[in-house]
Amino acid sequence: MEFVSFCEQIVETMKERHPEYRIILNDIVKNNDVHYKTLNIVKPGDSISEVIYLEPLFNSFLHGSTFMQIIQKIEGARLSGKSINFDVDFFKNFEEVQGRVMMKLINYNRNINQLQNMPHRRVKDLAIVYYCLVKDKISNGIIMIKNEHISMWNITEDELHDAAIANSVDYVTFNLMEALEGMFGTCTTEMRDDEEDVFSNLKILTNKEKNFGAATIMYPGVLSALSRMFKKNYYILPSSVHELILVKDDGDHFDRDKANELYEMVKYVNLTEVETEDVLSDNVYYYDRADDSLYDLNSCNELVMK
Repeated sequence: MEFVSFCEQIVETMKERHPEYRIILNDIVKNNDVHYKTLNIVKPGDSISEVIYLEPLFNSFLHGSTFMQIIQKIEGARLSGKSINFDVDFFKNFEEVQGRVMMKLINYNRNINQLQNMPHRRVKDLAIVYYCLVKDKISNGIIMIKNEHISMWNITEDELHDAAIANSVDYVTFNLMEALEGMFGTCTTEMRDDEEDVFSNLKILTNKEKNFGAATIMYPGVLSALSRMFKKNYYILPSSVHELILVKDDGDHFDRDKANELYEMVKYVNLTEVETEDVLSDNVYYYDRADDSLYDLNSCNELVMK
């Protein structure tokens, strides 16, 4: 059975089992234009739907699960979803949304179609976009903020950005981890002196949630605070949308040759290790503390952070 036929059969079976529900096959576009097929189950009177991703279920089907076992998994997910009750009525009023607005950093060119429908702010080859945190007692979720939402709220992107910046102080403190700890957890293996020297120049920057943590470099004063901590300039490698790798620089200016070497490493890792949806950029950035400016390899022009 092909994936398309699998999805269609899932929809028909669930409609037969639950004629009282509205059951829809949907195509969801995620970061970097990654598409997923979902089963959306809308119960009468509900303002939100249960969303079940079908690609993992199809993979289980290909590896031996029967079709009815797949249906049972969907029913199990549906029942567990009943315990999650997000009240989204607040979303109609920006005064209630304002304290939940956060920002994430994504690649501009890889998301150019989605960005047409989203309030955003371009930074080099990246874009700042915004989302709203939604929580209940046992689960968290997000709602991506679209142009239609800021029109409904009668606000501008500047006001949305100001709210996200204000909330970054309340919700998120930047979390600077040693590179080995960030990659492998707490490290107890002894290293040679030369290995310690290499890793001592690497840090991982993320937020305390370790979710969309690359946006921390957009928080006011973070870049300059890090340079004062390091007493050095540093390169910034976009490890993913969730974290950045900082490489302390022993020199005092942007070195294109070194940046090219780092670029090749970032590009290779993005191709082989990072999920497509989590890729931020192949670009390499450089913070110069002398003039509080951010440079990047793609343009070799400065972006003054003041």
